[in-house]
Amino acid sequence: MDDIDLAAPAGGARLRIAAASGGRWASLRVGDLELLGRGGAGLVGWGNYPMAPYAGRIRRGRLTWSGRTHQLPIDMPPHAIHGVTLDRPWEVLEATGVSATLRCDFDSRWPWRGFVVQRIDLTDAGLHARLEVHALDEPMPAWTGYHPWFARRLARGGPARIELACTEHFPQDEDGMPAAQPVPMTAPLPDRAWDDVFGGVTWPARVVWDGALTLDVDSDANYVVVFNHRPDAVCVEPQTAPPNAVESDRAGVVEPGTPLSMGMHLAWEHPE
Repeated sequence: MDDIDLAAPAGGARLRIAAASGGRWASLRVGDLELLGRGGAGLVGWGNYPMAPYAGRIRRGRLTWSGRTHQLPIDMPPHAIHGVTLDRPWEVLEATGVSATLRCDFDSRWPWRGFVVQRIDLTDAGLHARLEVHALDEPMPAWTGYHPWFARRLARGGPARIELACTEHFPQDEDGMPAAQPVPMTAPLPDRAWDDVFGGVTWPARVVWDGALTLDVDSDANYVVVFNHRPDAVCVEPQTAPPNAVESDRAGVVEPGTPLSMGMHLAWEHPE
């Protein structure tokens, strides 16, 4: 099965999942408005896809854990990025018309055997998704997240602007990696170009298209990456840890039978 189409009960929202293209959400329509867009070339630049078993970059693809160093493929030179499932087909475990459950096993690019499951439920007022990263044989590091590309402009209304309240900002180093220790942040997110991770998030974050739609992005994750460098799309990415999380000692430890879980909830509202 290539695509799964979900439709909310009253027809107010529709979601298309491209199971064969990384289990990504290829389209999310609320009424006549398409919310997802394209921010770049290749598989990393469109829709909304799970990042598993790791989210964001790993410095030069080198992952040292439990006394061993592993070299991951360099898929965005000079770093590894966004996990090993965005370019693989996902198995559809269930599809009901308003919900879907999919699974993708990790391939040989990841040093440990495991898999990720995503469950998606669609209503007329919102959408709930949950990711679970599972280990099969032995403990392994993991951190996960979603990477939505929201269209900068919808069919009507103003350009997307992002509202976010948080207490921590992780500035990038010369390699584009987040600093190991954050700096305090007390004001709302300033209106400037970002490709940064933030902690201490007060959810929901919000994407506002004035005159068209307000989208609340809620999560039980502790971190969010904001990316708005591209002219056609912006990103608000809930993640369980910052990119390069093993190096900063912020990755989770997943053991067989004890998955790493993360939820994301989207809720939309039209202006009065």
